[in-house]
Amino acid sequence: MRVAIGKQINNGIVIAVAIVMVIVALSVWQYWLLGHILVEERRQLWERREANLVRASQLQWSLWALSAAVVVLAVLVLRKVRVNLREARVARKSSEEKYRMLFYKSPLPKWIYDEDTLRFLEVNDAAVRLYGYSEEEFQQLTLADIRLKEDAEERSRAGQWRHIRKDGEVIDVEVTAHALELDGRRARMMAVVDVTERRRHELELQVMNADLAKRAEAVIVAQEKERTEIGKELHDNVNQILGASNLYINTAMTDEEMRQELLERSTELVSNAINEIRKISKSLITPGLREIGLIESIEDIIDDLKVAGDRLTIDLDLQNIAEEQIEERRKLTVFRIVQEQLNNIVKHARATRVLVRLSGERDHIVLTVADNGVGFDVSRHRKGVGITNIISRAELFNGRVEIQSMPGEGCVLTVSLPM
Repeated sequence: MRVAIGKQINNGIVIAVAIVMVIVALSVWQYWLLGHILVEERRQLWERREANLVRASQLQWSLWALSAAVVVLAVLVLRKVRVNLREARVARKSSEEKYRMLFYKSPLPKWIYDEDTLRFLEVNDAAVRLYGYSEEEFQQLTLADIRLKEDAEERSRAGQWRHIRKDGEVIDVEVTAHALELDGRRARMMAVVDVTERRRHELELQVMNADLAKRAEAVIVAQEKERTEIGKELHDNVNQILGASNLYINTAMTDEEMRQELLERSTELVSNAINEIRKISKSLITPGLREIGLIESIEDIIDDLKVAGDRLTIDLDLQNIAEEQIEERRKLTVFRIVQEQLNNIVKHARATRVLVRLSGERDHIVLTVADNGVGFDVSRHRKGVGITNIISRAELFNGRVEIQSMPGEGCVLTVSLPM
């Protein structure tokens, strides 16, 4: 029993020892395994730390390289900017020299003025010549000093002004302006074109057009008056003659005793009517100057007037006239003026003697018609349609008309026409 108990105890001890050994073995294995794990983790941590340090080092070197590249690039850019600035200064200096050369040597008057004070800053040679002020005198003036004060309302005209020169003469100018900056100040450059002559010609043309309109109106009035005179002449003269002739013929048809005498009277009246109509037609129809000539046409007028007025003596004086040198239109103008003035004399002058002189003087035709009639005061007498018509005809050829007359001393009409 003791042996059995001893065996059990021994077996128990063996089992206990075995269990302890197993536990110890497990503990040792577990400790070894834990140590191995810790070593592996330390190794991995070290590797990661080394990798991070490598990456940090690489990043740092990359940053240094990038910084160096930025510095190099900045240096290159600064050098390029410096070169560009130097070239820009050179170009600006060159352009300023060209500008000043173009500004001062421009044929157009130009100046630069301060926009705030209107004071002149720079003036070119052409402006000095046009306005008469020296460059130093200009710099003491403002833009308002050379503008006509009464011109404020005319500024609505696009770019057109009236300026005053140093000598007081007023000139018309057209102005163009460009804004610029000069020495840090707001300035404006102006170019001036003198249009005084052009404006004067425009005004003269306006006056000339007005005169032409008046002359056209005078011609129309003259034509209407001429038609009225023809109507009166036909009604009061020719119509009466033909009426009397018709009465004689009707009476002769019933009165056999007086028939022959009445027919003779009627024939005489018809002849008178024919002559009156011939005179009217001749005054209206343009003469065949090319066929019969200017002088012969004037002689025909004179002959007709001598027949009509027994008390009127008309003399024709020709001096140095060569008809072949006179243009046909000028011949017709001279003829119409002679015709018009002789009609005026017959109707109004109550003259007994008339002198018609036609002369060639250098490159002009000079016509003079003088009478010893009642005359008139030229300064007070209003020009009639006949005189206005004569002046209009003469001015068509740039001719000149002069009238000399006084009450009781007759009248002298002188017309000068360029050849």
